[in-house]
Amino acid sequence: MDSDLLRSFVAFAECGSFNRAADRIGRTPSAFSMQMKRLEDIVGNTLFEREGRNVLLTADGITFVGYARRMLSLQDEAMGKMRGQDSSRPIRIGCPDDYTQKILPVVLRAIRKTYPDAKFFISVNPTILLHRMLDQGELDISIISRSEKGEEGYFLRHEPGVWVSSPIHKQHLANPLSLVLPAEDCKFHAWAIDAISKADRPFTLFATTRQAASLLHLVRDGLGVAALAAASVTDEFQILESRDGFPPLPAVGVALMLSDTSHPLVDRQLAATIQSFVSEYINDDNLTIRATG
Repeated sequence: MDSDLLRSFVAFAECGSFNRAADRIGRTPSAFSMQMKRLEDIVGNTLFEREGRNVLLTADGITFVGYARRMLSLQDEAMGKMRGQDSSRPIRIGCPDDYTQKILPVVLRAIRKTYPDAKFFISVNPTILLHRMLDQGELDISIISRSEKGEEGYFLRHEPGVWVSSPIHKQHLANPLSLVLPAEDCKFHAWAIDAISKADRPFTLFATTRQAASLLHLVRDGLGVAALAAASVTDEFQILESRDGFPPLPAVGVALMLSDTSHPLVDRQLAATIQSFVSEYINDDNLTIRATG
């Protein structure tokens, strides 16, 4: 089967959009659509369906993604052997600030377990920028946030949103409540305001920032209550629950994405290894991490 068709198809599965997938592989949206129609004709099944303005994978499409990735992984492995690619350069890996403390280290350990001599260059940026860097070939691999039911990339885990206060300052008892939130392009920003508004809790928006570490500094100093991913939170903070008067927040999906022009060590087989490693070593109970030896 034409590997270009498979790469285009997997690009859609990882991007979740015809337009973004077309940009990634360097084709126009119309040319990309023609490719996908040709692939459906070859496979003999409907791979896509529309839900409003969104294009989604059908059940057959989701099944075929697994086969497409396996076929491409074998091809990449074979071509890498034939070309004798230099694998000594650092792997460029991107990660949102939210996941640098508890998820990123596990991903790095998974890679080092497979490739003990691997070296890394780490770029910490919001998901929206990491997508752009992947598309432009500036990263080899990236951890991203996606919608909880999204299909982008290789799924790692569901990441719950939490309200966070300081157990020393107890700013969650203030009225009105002072909020410190992620920037508006982060899902937790809108979710937090919607949830606290529906709870009829008076509040003021004290500050926004793109860095989870900055939010936690503000919380630590008693300047507000934050809403962010549970993976960002360390034991020194108080996680607020319904009994504290704070409604539950939705979860986001955490996934792994690969660049089409990635490092010779980064392929779909490595992504599957990372998936297994994260599943085994990150515990959802307070997001504890098992020792990896």
